[in-house]
Amino acid sequence: MKHILPLIAASALCISTASAHPASEPSTQNETAMTTHTLTSKYSFDETVSRLETAIKSKGMDIFAVIDHQEAAHRNGLTMQPAKVIVFGTPKAGTPLMVKDPAFALQLPLRVLVTETDGKVRAAYTDTRALIAGSRIGFDEVANTLANAEKLIQKTVGE
Repeated sequence: MKHILPLIAASALCISTASAHPASEPSTQNETAMTTHTLTSKYSFDETVSRLETAIKSKGMDIFAVIDHQEAAHRNGLTMQPAKVIVFGTPKAGTPLMVKDPAFALQLPLRVLVTETDGKVRAAYTDTRALIAGSRIGFDEVANTLANAEKLIQKTVGE
């Protein structure tokens, strides 16, 4: 019995230490925080989506998907505001980045959300610097690609 008590105490210490600092979680919230920019569009919801799709295609980028969250909600008997996510990019720009840093594939393709709340249409996207934060990608490597996509969104929604 006198050998069992130290084992129990050591086990309890290991368990309490492991649960206090889980290995799989980041140590601070800043490590996973993303900077999202939201712009108010002067166009209707459908026109904003259409303008973004046209602008993206005009720059030679592919639209890989348009996720209609409102439609998915309706199919499941739920209601929500209009919300579409346009998933876009170009392998020509993204592939070299993913070769350099395979984990960067979690950030690509790029996405822009168009939603309508309180009578206002908004477009939201993740800041380029936030996308590359923590990666092996430098801003100079994306200044003429990912950063330009950000500018395209700003111009298209604000024109």
